[in-house]
Amino acid sequence: MVERSPKAAIISDAWGFGLMETKPWPLWQVRYWAIRNKALLVPEYGAMYIAAFLKRHGVELEVLNLMADVFSEEAWFREVEEGLPDDAISTAPVGGEDALARMRDNMEASLERIQPEVVLFPISIYYVALHARELLGRIKERLPGAKLVAGGVYSTMHPQEIMDDGAADFVVRGEGEWTALELMRALGRGEGDFSSIAGLTWRDGGGRVVHNRERERERDLDVFPHIYTVSEEFAIDTRHRLLKALNPLDDYIPGTGFLTSRGCPEECTFCLDPAVWKRKTRFHSPAYVREVLDYCWEGFQEGERSFYFGDATFALNRPRLRALLETVREVPFTYHIQTRADSLTPEVLAGLRDSNFGTVAMGAESLDNRILNEVVKKRTTREEILDAVRAARSYGLTPILTFIAGLPGESRASLERTVETLRAEGVREATFFPLVVFRGTELYQTFLRTYSQERRESMRLNRWSEEFCFASEEFASMQELIAYTEYLNDAIRA
Repeated sequence: MVERSPKAAIISDAWGFGLMETKPWPLWQVRYWAIRNKALLVPEYGAMYIAAFLKRHGVELEVLNLMADVFSEEAWFREVEEGLPDDAISTAPVGGEDALARMRDNMEASLERIQPEVVLFPISIYYVALHARELLGRIKERLPGAKLVAGGVYSTMHPQEIMDDGAADFVVRGEGEWTALELMRALGRGEGDFSSIAGLTWRDGGGRVVHNRERERERDLDVFPHIYTVSEEFAIDTRHRLLKALNPLDDYIPGTGFLTSRGCPEECTFCLDPAVWKRKTRFHSPAYVREVLDYCWEGFQEGERSFYFGDATFALNRPRLRALLETVREVPFTYHIQTRADSLTPEVLAGLRDSNFGTVAMGAESLDNRILNEVVKKRTTREEILDAVRAARSYGLTPILTFIAGLPGESRASLERTVETLRAEGVREATFFPLVVFRGTELYQTFLRTYSQERRESMRLNRWSEEFCFASEEFASMQELIAYTEYLNDAIRA
């Protein structure tokens, strides 16, 4: 137990708060209504893990849900005007001034009521990360005596900048459960020297920013209580109910989604996982996963009974997968996964089929073998991807593919050949995304070498973003690449 638990608050939905205050293009167009709903309502799962772990160890904390505590009715998220063109600006009330005022008032009143001594503030989403840093400053102004602690993926990659902003007193880097607990214990004891806490960035008595040594990753993931043990605190019932009504067939809806592992062994050049997890993967036990499934089956019953496993490599560990499928089939969800194409052996596909899996998502990225090998470093081939598509179908599963438009060296002609191939194969469940890069990825380094600072700034997704749209030599601007991506997606479904 903590000797004296500081009164703590965790800010949830800073990402949704940022989207409402900044209204970044093009997310508030009608065509992006489903993506916007999920962005506004899905909580920070990393913050849920931290809250669950601290709660288990006796730390008293309150969760401030900036979105879910305010907008609990479907009408906020549905369009008022029907039949608008896809590129029209959304008329959903959640985008209006009244909604914005309610959200701001709730945050200010809640902070005034709680008067926390410590505020935990996750920053993981790069899309409006600069807004999150600005919001952290506003919280500091309102609570000058509180200790502000930033965490999350973005904070892990940008600890010095966050500390230089002046609002944060600490940054928790990497896997945060143990670091956050040790920090809370130290604060409870009134300590002023935090140099022994691995994974922590802090400011010493002389004002110098100190980055403590990295923390070793926890080998036994099962020591962390699952995220749904703090369902009430994070209003998961409200989020689940709304998203099942608004986005009924969407993936990873809170209450029906879970990661059964952490990390990925691959080195894809566009992905942050190699930088964050150092190409190490750890797994929850089948018994732990079964506990989550039972909880969600009983607790969140609205809509279609489906469940999404968000692991990048669900089928990586074969012995563990066999045991996992044995327990999964005892809970009658329809299951959905993503995994690598080369993981889908006949044995794996038969196991998925027999355990009531419906879809298999694969990050294909490209169907050009040179791009896959030299640019993406995907360690797979066009032939393996297409073979996996056909094999999944033969076992009664629906393959879902994702691609990246704008990869360096891939021409429009190559992208359009990909569309032709997908149509010839009868694949309609495929989506192109424009290439975006952020610090920590190998392609970000290519981006720095390719363009001047001025040109790079023109590719910042919005003025609050730390994501950059890498418009390769095929595209004159970020806007052109985004428009071309929409064209490719329309062509697949035509």
